Amino acid sequence: MTLKNIPDPKSINLQKDDLSQLSDVDRSVAMESARLQLETRSQGGCRAYLASLELIDDDPADIQESLEELGSLVRSLGDECMGVMVQKRSKITPGTFIGVGKAEELKASARELKVDYVVFDRDLSPSQVRNLEKIIERPVLDRTGIILQIFRKNAKTREARTMVEIAHLDYLAPRLANAWVTFERQRGGSGGAGSRVKGAGETQLEMDRRKVKEKISNLRKELEKIQKERETQRKQRNEEFSVVLVGYTNAGKTTVMNALTDSQLSAKNALFETLDSSVRTLKGLAAPKILITDTVGFIRNLPHGLVASFRSTLEEASRADLLLHIVDLSQRHYKDHMQVTEDVLKEIGASDVPRMIVFNKVDELKSEPRLARILARTYPGSIALSAQNEADGQRLRECIVEYFSRNMVEKTLHVSYDDAKTMNLVRTQTRVLEVKWNEDGAIFHIRAPLSIMQRYFESPKTTETPEEVDSNLPENPWKSGEFSFDSDAPSTPQSSPPSQSKTDKKSDKPHTGAYSLPRNETP
Repeated sequence: MTLKNIPDPKSINLQKDDLSQLSDVDRSVAMESARLQLETRSQGGCRAYLASLELIDDDPADIQESLEELGSLVRSLGDECMGVMVQKRSKITPGTFIGVGKAEELKASARELKVDYVVFDRDLSPSQVRNLEKIIERPVLDRTGIILQIFRKNAKTREARTMVEIAHLDYLAPRLANAWVTFERQRGGSGGAGSRVKGAGETQLEMDRRKVKEKISNLRKELEKIQKERETQRKQRNEEFSVVLVGYTNAGKTTVMNALTDSQLSAKNALFETLDSSVRTLKGLAAPKILITDTVGFIRNLPHGLVASFRSTLEEASRADLLLHIVDLSQRHYKDHMQVTEDVLKEIGASDVPRMIVFNKVDELKSEPRLARILARTYPGSIALSAQNEADGQRLRECIVEYFSRNMVEKTLHVSYDDAKTMNLVRTQTRVLEVKWNEDGAIFHIRAPLSIMQRYFESPKTTETPEEVDSNLPENPWKSGEFSFDSDAPSTPQSSPPSQSKTDKKSDKPHTGAYSLPRNETP
């Protein structure tokens, strides 16, 4: 059986009642066909049985939560969870992960419940999968396999599909040997002592591995082209403020995205519903632009292959001016989810980016009216809200604008009449607070991000004017229109003393100056 000869998913009966009558070769091929069908299918409707292992040092509550999450992953595929099994052992059984006796119990339960496949809450080795399938007589998947299926289902753009396919092939490659393990490799022959003649199984295995390797290489080349296009788009947005939404999967990031922008992105209550990065402009703000980016959600034990494949997408977080860490407050273990997000951000190099914690779904905790105030004291600068509440969305937009108002600097420049280039840059890249004209040129009092100041206005052609030029300037330049809003947007925030600004984005240095917002009062 080659990769191209995998049967059509609709033609496979996953509920084999008895495979014991088949030969070893036929049983192995049948099981491999069913498992590969599960990994490459495009629709749900199957019946799954969950299994896990509880070791001596494991916390039963953590095992229970992880199994609940695994059930949510299975349901995100459109499948049904038929039962759960947890075995307590002192150590992992190398060959079968769980005990052989427990595997036999799984076989009986799977046959009674007409289960299509068994999914384990931890990652399994190829040999463990093979041995378990021999005993249970059902396809066996692990946690990574289920997550990969969800990613394949939800990937929409060419970039996302390419990254998922690379991760899936990396995961599949070491498991190709399963289908050919029963084909014994022939030894001996006329070549003399120690000679070896390869059998059909080994030859086919080598062909499949070579095809997978070639396909991965071609996909990575294609991904490099896509990433170059993305890098060009990043450069075009380099001088605009960037806010990136991060957080645990199904925390409500897309709902927050819709509340902050005019987008209507799909925001279903499902894990990994959003895989493709979306960039929109903060609504209600005319100038300067603030870009909001939605990203893929995180999860505990996120497969390293996916982190590597999605690294280019996750880099949006490492290059952001501000991260909005969205936390699902309705989850009992939301603190653990916060830690998982922090760990992934550290892995992708975004641990130093300033962030604001947004506790979402506060409306689902009506029995805890004081929780928002407690969180504000525990996490200074955080905000608790319901992304589905219009007033809360407006309050979050005001907080974002206030944050960036603190990261602006002011400068007074003298620009000669013959320097048309600098004149144009002043008008297009800054907010002009005051302008005076004299015989030599114009005296501009401007306000802009430090990166723009350093890039365009620290040159011999532009010089700072003496201090007396500022004598007639407004007492509070912020009120002169640092940010301009649409007619239906919230009023302009009050000014605050300028503080240290972010470094130039193109330098790729960590941002400095993590600012805390005022504590939020619960409405």
